[in-house]
Amino acid sequence: MTTLLSSHPLKTLIKSTALLCGLSLFLPSGAQAEGKLNIYCSVQNTTCEKVAQAFSKKYNVKTQFVRNSTGTVLGKIKTEKDNPQGDIWYGGTLEPHLQAADLGLLEKYRSPNQKDILPIFKDLTEKRGEYTSVIYLMELSMGINSKKLASLNIEPPKCFADLLDPRFKNQIQYADPRVSGTGYSFLIALVSLWGEEKAFDFLAKLNKNIAQYTKSGLATSNLASGEVAVDISFFHTYVREKEKGAPVEGVYPCEGTAYTLGATSIIKGARNLDNAKLFTDWALTPEAQEVHWREADSYQLPANIHAQYYPGMHVPANPKIIDIDFIRFGSNEQSKLLIERWVNGILSNQPQ
Repeated sequence: MTTLLSSHPLKTLIKSTALLCGLSLFLPSGAQAEGKLNIYCSVQNTTCEKVAQAFSKKYNVKTQFVRNSTGTVLGKIKTEKDNPQGDIWYGGTLEPHLQAADLGLLEKYRSPNQKDILPIFKDLTEKRGEYTSVIYLMELSMGINSKKLASLNIEPPKCFADLLDPRFKNQIQYADPRVSGTGYSFLIALVSLWGEEKAFDFLAKLNKNIAQYTKSGLATSNLASGEVAVDISFFHTYVREKEKGAPVEGVYPCEGTAYTLGATSIIKGARNLDNAKLFTDWALTPEAQEVHWREADSYQLPANIHAQYYPGMHVPANPKIIDIDFIRFGSNEQSKLLIERWVNGILSNQPQ
């Protein structure tokens, strides 16, 4: 774990934004394409819609999308390996994209616009950027419903360890790592923080307080309505719920803050390959990455060094960062082992 603010991706982003505010890099304005593009999308549905519309309008490409969680899209691409129906996989956490690359499910393409990624991710991009590109980052946190906690007479949790309090029984949810990149991000954050044995011991104890394992890390409506008091997902999702009027706050856990990266990749055997490459190039521009917060109330932090981020995002003054080995946890073998252990040791023992 590191406590150096200078190593924090948010710090890099803020400094870059302050220096380069107002700059935008676009693909040539006269560029036009034709034909179709089919997107498998793993961000919020409205964001999928706005991104697809913006690309379609800019390049005159008939663009369609299907929205599913990250793990579900990975399973779909596996099933369709011999007859791919999608061209682009847009959004969702990086690790399943890397797993897809390991399985030979992605088309090799390194976009020239990778040159504009935040410097902190340059090494990762050089090593794994032949098949996938980073487009945004998200910080893992706890989401709390302050009204619900007050009704239960429970102090808001400050640490992951606080969630083991028996008073939280049936008041916590997080996403199933088999189908959700968010759930897998939580799992590997704990392993990175404590090691595998201690992480799974914690998850076994936490299991006693779990109300449900959701199918998507974006399922924050239960938290907003007060059906549960605590959710574990990414900080930007709680900013959105709060701005919609819910009594929701995001809390960075005292043990440290993990972050994950969102990615975009071309599916192997894409029927509209040229348009898929064009979309990849566009997705790496500030124009595309700012669509999330400007048009869809989705506040992931853009990975392009020239892009502006949503000004309502809170930046912790002195964050403790949990270092994540994305290449290790992005391997298909490592993912399979961890998820199998979670299913056999945690999910199978969930209280009825």
